[in-house]
Amino acid sequence: MSDTLLTYDQVLKMTSENRTLLVGNGFSMAYNKNRFSFTSLLQNAVDKKIIEEDSKIYQIFKNNKTSDFEEVIKILENASKVVQIYAQDESLCSQLLNDSKSLKNFLVEIITNNHPEKVTDISCDDFGPTVDFIKDYERIYSLNYDLLLYWTTEKLREKIEDRDKDTGHKKAFVDGFSGGIDNNEGYVEFNNNSHSNTCLYLHGALHIFDDGDKIIKKTFSRTGICLKEQTRIELENNRYPIFVSEGTSEQKKTKILHNAYLNHCYKSLSSIKKGDLIVFGTILKSNDTHIQDAILENQIKTIYFGVSSLEKGMQELSDFIERAKKAKCPKEVKLYDYKSVKIWRANND
Repeated sequence: MSDTLLTYDQVLKMTSENRTLLVGNGFSMAYNKNRFSFTSLLQNAVDKKIIEEDSKIYQIFKNNKTSDFEEVIKILENASKVVQIYAQDESLCSQLLNDSKSLKNFLVEIITNNHPEKVTDISCDDFGPTVDFIKDYERIYSLNYDLLLYWTTEKLREKIEDRDKDTGHKKAFVDGFSGGIDNNEGYVEFNNNSHSNTCLYLHGALHIFDDGDKIIKKTFSRTGICLKEQTRIELENNRYPIFVSEGTSEQKKTKILHNAYLNHCYKSLSSIKKGDLIVFGTILKSNDTHIQDAILENQIKTIYFGVSSLEKGMQELSDFIERAKKAKCPKEVKLYDYKSVKIWRANND
């Protein structure tokens, strides 16, 4: 473990071209923290009457001094188990679980409302440094639900297809969704047999849906309707995106293992054979232990975490660092200054 905080440029020089990127909420907050921080999401939910201030759900947020939706979901679900044992009150247990389910639905609705309306709402100047950021990677895994990464990979694809532009990246990212020209539906389907995917959403995303006998991805190209509006239409019809918002890591993993797309992504992360892993926008807290497990199971030997300071980073990651040393394929953890990463023009002003 190095006793100095690296810069992102140093990380790039120290790693091979076969790099893997894992992004968390910090990636989206770097675009606009007022849109994507959990604190702002809760206030936005109250302002738009999605969550009423006099509701029991809001009172739980307030009494526990948190704005973390996943934490409150965990509180509600754990409370139902306690009530079941102590009071055997089926009605109250049902109410707690229903409120937990409602909160998950609120979270989807809130993120949709806060999301940029369409890709053209984000300027090319904003996308420029973010496209440059992702092009240095062979594969990307995301813990985010929003469309920012998807839009960025599409911007990179456009540059690659424009032969007059040198992107420094020879091929576009592949997400495993495809559809023949005879498919007149407004979506493409996930091919679970594809093992060459290079962009995967570990916790689902707003544009990916479970359609019963298939996993589908909503597209603009086949409908002419922006993805956010397509998601709204689905929500109005009580159809929700594939979206992991469970409170605990164990609950998240259970949902992942029971969904073909999520399970595919999880297995992919746990079976990486070579290269280095760079983590940006998350330090994988206790409710993401399942992601830690997948990383420790693969054969990557060096993991770089973006942190705000060396001391804080070492403290927050101390348990993971010890686990990494004892993994079947031992891993070295190094820390870099996340502020030295240049993405989104607003982040660089």
